[in-house]
Amino acid sequence: MSTYRALRGLNQRLQSLFLITLVFRMGTMAFPFYAAYLIHQHAVSASTAGLLVGAYGVGALFVDLIIGSVIKRFSANAVILGSLLMNALLLLIIPALDSTPALFVLSLLWGGCYEAFTPATFSETVRHSNPETRKVAFSCNRLAINIGMAIGPLLGSLIFLSSANAVFYINAVLSLLSFVACLRFGGQAPQVVAEGAQAAEARSAGNGLPDKVPFERSRLLVILLAALPVHIAYALPPTFLSAYIINYTDLPAYFVGIIFFINALLVILFEVPINQRMSHLSSSYSLVAGFLIAGVGFFLMGFSHIGAILLLATVLWSLGEMIVFPSITHYVSSISSQHTVDRNLGYYSAGVNIGVMITPSLAFMLVAQPSLLSPWLMAGAVLLVFALAVALMKGSTTLWNKEA
Repeated sequence: MSTYRALRGLNQRLQSLFLITLVFRMGTMAFPFYAAYLIHQHAVSASTAGLLVGAYGVGALFVDLIIGSVIKRFSANAVILGSLLMNALLLLIIPALDSTPALFVLSLLWGGCYEAFTPATFSETVRHSNPETRKVAFSCNRLAINIGMAIGPLLGSLIFLSSANAVFYINAVLSLLSFVACLRFGGQAPQVVAEGAQAAEARSAGNGLPDKVPFERSRLLVILLAALPVHIAYALPPTFLSAYIINYTDLPAYFVGIIFFINALLVILFEVPINQRMSHLSSSYSLVAGFLIAGVGFFLMGFSHIGAILLLATVLWSLGEMIVFPSITHYVSSISSQHTVDRNLGYYSAGVNIGVMITPSLAFMLVAQPSLLSPWLMAGAVLLVFALAVALMKGSTTLWNKEA
């Protein structure tokens, strides 16, 4: 009920954004099976499939780095519309292609179009919320993502068994449905046109962002560096967990499904209420608490040969996830000016893709060397260190925004 009340408490634009994000993420069916699709439908080698999937990641990362300028030029709502429409068109074209070079180009474009949606929705969340409600607004945005990502890949796995091409077509239909919803409900809020200082005040009054923020560059660098180990750690479950449980432990394979179910259920039920309760806390206290809980959770994952400890660890890193990610996005927006917030949120999104790109190789390298630490133990230890680092840095005006 607390989550429902939080959603009802959002303004009309954020409610429509929740719906658009939910439908779009429910349509995420094709990419989880892209490598399998390429190998079975196009008869490419596993290495070629890996390169094509990697091209998707490169396209996503490139867009994250330039998205601030794109949003500034065309508006966040226009980027969302373009992302949804182009995503749908590419999903309709890809099944009809057999040329590997053409698939490489379209994989790059697909990754970029899909990824553009995320920082654009971050920008809209900032634009249509105020500092007091922003952390809960980001939590609601993550709720839509998590519900959609829990449903989409599951449906995709069922559809893929009967028709691989149908996964792309249904994914395209849901992207188009999101596009129509965005056209219908996602129009820009009317703005008052003013001159000079009055214009700046009118632009910033709705989202609480000033024209300039002191020490923005140094603070941004600090939070992006602090966020990178988080992205690497939280890339372990989706990219490495299944192979680790099946190949490196004696636990039954169904433990993978149990872990993902527990994580999704906890995030869906508790993320918004937790962030409502913690909305009065500063980002530094929230991040220290989240890093500590997540660090202990990932450290315990290193003892995953014991099923009970594995489940306890999952609860802990899931709780850390609910606290850390809304806190980081809220903090990034709080240290940004109205002119740089889109760029800075794009840089934050780039960190997510960097984590996904480097984590699998790093994790498999660590488990291949018994003398090295388990990737779970290393991730946990690094997060605990960064909890201490944030606790120390929050006393520095240059490195940390004390009011956030």
